Amino acid sequence: MAKLSDTIANYLQLNQKIQAKQFSPIYFFHGEEVFFIDSLVEQLENSVLDESERSFNQSIKYGKELKIHELIAMARRYPMMGQYQLIVVKDAQDMKDFDKLLPYLENPLVSTILVCAFRGAKMDMRTKIGKQLDKHVSYYAGKLRDYQIKDWLPEYLKQRGRSIDGAAIQMLVELLGADLPLIHNELNKLLINVKDEFIRISHVEANVGFNREYNVFELQSALGYKNFNKAIQIAHQMGFSAEKGELLRIVTNLYNYFGKILRVQQMVGSGKNEIAIALGVSPFFVEEYIVAANQYSVADIERAFNQIALLDLRLKGVHRGSATDGEILVDLIVGILRDPKGV
Repeated sequence: MAKLSDTIANYLQLNQKIQAKQFSPIYFFHGEEVFFIDSLVEQLENSVLDESERSFNQSIKYGKELKIHELIAMARRYPMMGQYQLIVVKDAQDMKDFDKLLPYLENPLVSTILVCAFRGAKMDMRTKIGKQLDKHVSYYAGKLRDYQIKDWLPEYLKQRGRSIDGAAIQMLVELLGADLPLIHNELNKLLINVKDEFIRISHVEANVGFNREYNVFELQSALGYKNFNKAIQIAHQMGFSAEKGELLRIVTNLYNYFGKILRVQQMVGSGKNEIAIALGVSPFFVEEYIVAANQYSVADIERAFNQIALLDLRLKGVHRGSATDGEILVDLIVGILRDPKGV
């Protein structure tokens, strides 16, 4: 496996220390990938205090409802009949005058474990308070790219005694995009529904998103092979069965799909393994991309990109009129696969 991103590697290291009950008086979490922030906060809530101690020594607050002087006063109290008190400030980016926490950070009470979580926001660590936070346990959860999510999922499942193959990971990311909380929701459903230790692509097809016959992978395949009738059939069914907002996710899927076809066209003479690495996909999918690259001209792909951009606008309500989602998706298929010379 390639070197893990800092977001993942630092999370795993911090997770290990929390499980070993190696606590710090100050935890500061910030960044865009809120899954990791929420996970660390939850672990601290479950690990620092026994259940019997929580009613006396655990406080969960939200930044919008908390004043800085109240937080400092809470942090300077001693625990009742226990070793620690735990204070968690969620959405701490909403606190006014957060920088006035600096004097406490310079001399924290060792019996208080203070957790401040900036969800979806990034602290400037070059500031005075940022530098002081960095002297304690600070963790930045940077947004993961698609290929980094593919590194993370095996690690996540390994912690739960399960494993997953590369094709199944590829399908999850293609179906759900780089939305890590959504991916984990679907993964947790898989862990409940699939009893096998090893999760395969067939499990993802059967349990995630559209049904097996009518999902974005089947639509891409029909487009790649220029199978007009099948593509129209899939579009009709997807438009009928999709949940609210689900079709918007396929816009990114289709952009990425045709972008990869274009990439394959630029790799003339390359082997399948080399193409798989370049595209960041399982070799399981490479043959389809090679066929599609031979089916489409550069002008065809440019037209496909234009039609996908139009799909995005219409699904968001621009130039939509009274058309249903299914009709809009059918228009996309016609726009991509029609012969412009015959129009």
